Amino acid sequence: MKKLYPVTGLVISFFMASMGYVMRLNREDIGASVLTFSSSFINSFVSWLFIQYVLTWRKPAGYGWKAVLAIAGCMIISLFPFTITRHFAEVQNRVDALPRGMRAVSFLLLMRGMVIGGFLYFIAYLLRMSARRRQSELENEQLKKENLQARLSLLQEQVSPHFLFNSLGTLRSMLHEKAPRVFIQRLSEVYRYLLNNRMADLVPLQEELDFTLAYLHILNERFEDALETDIAIAEDDLRKRLPPASLQLLVENAVKHNVATAGSPLRLSIQSKEGEWLIVTNSIQKKNSTRESLGSGLNNIRERYRLLTGLEIVVEETATSFSVRIPLLS
Repeated sequence: MKKLYPVTGLVISFFMASMGYVMRLNREDIGASVLTFSSSFINSFVSWLFIQYVLTWRKPAGYGWKAVLAIAGCMIISLFPFTITRHFAEVQNRVDALPRGMRAVSFLLLMRGMVIGGFLYFIAYLLRMSARRRQSELENEQLKKENLQARLSLLQEQVSPHFLFNSLGTLRSMLHEKAPRVFIQRLSEVYRYLLNNRMADLVPLQEELDFTLAYLHILNERFEDALETDIAIAEDDLRKRLPPASLQLLVENAVKHNVATAGSPLRLSIQSKEGEWLIVTNSIQKKNSTRESLGSGLNNIRERYRLLTGLEIVVEETATSFSVRIPLLS
C-alpha cells in the first residue's frame, strides 16, 4: 500500500490548526492568529505526509520502530520553520519575552512535534490497518468466488469422470502390445491425478512430479525425439508443496509456444534450487503464429499463488531461454 492519503491529511491538519487558532484567538491579534493557523496547518500536513512515507518503508518491519522514526521526524519538522524565521524581529521579540528564551521555544516546539506526531501516527496506523483488513476481506471474497466458480465448472463438465476413467482401464486390458498399454496407463495416471486433486489447494511436489512424468510420457509419444527433458530435484524438496498442476502447466506452456522437431529439439529443464524454488526452463523456438499468446497458463499459476500464499512467481526471458520460478512451500 503506497497511498499517502493526502485528502485525509488535509482534513485532519485543518481541524488541528483550527483548534490552535481558537485557543489563541483571545491572546493574539487577528493577523498573528492567521499566521499561527497557517503555520500549524502546514506543519501538521507535512508531518502527516512524512508519517505516511515512513509507513511505506520495508525496513524497519515493525510498526514500533516506524513510530519512533516518524515521531522523531515530526519533532524536527516542528522545529525547522522556527529555525528559519527566528532571526526576524517579531519572532526574536517573542523569544526574548520568555523566561528561558531560545531553549524554552525549542523545547515547546519539540514537545508540540512529539504530540502532533504521536496523534497523527495513531490515526495513520488505524487507517492502514483498516485498509489492509478491507483488502484481505476483498481477496477472501474473490477466492471464495473463484472456488465457487471452479466447483460450478466441475459440475458442468462432469459428464461422468469415473466412467471415462474406467473405460480407459477396460481399453488397456483389451490391448496386448506393450506400447499402447503403457500409453493408456500414463493417460490414466494423468486423469487420476486431476480427478483426485481437483479440489486441493496444495499438493506434495512428489505427486506433482509423478503426474508431470506421466504427462511427459504422453508428449514423448507425440514428439518422439523432438523433446529433451532434464530433471534435477533434490530428494528433500520432494516433500515441499505447490498448487496442483502448476508444473504440468509450465511444461504445457513450453510445448504450446515453441516448435519441436527432431532436427531442433525443444530442451526442457526442471530443477529445484535451495529448497525454495522450482525452476522450469525451456529453449526458445517460437512458433510463427500471428496470434499473440494470452499467457493464460502463467496467469493461472500467478493468480493461485497470489490468492493462496501472497507470493509471486518469477519470469525470466533471454534471447535463447525462457524460465519460470515458482515458490516451493513447506
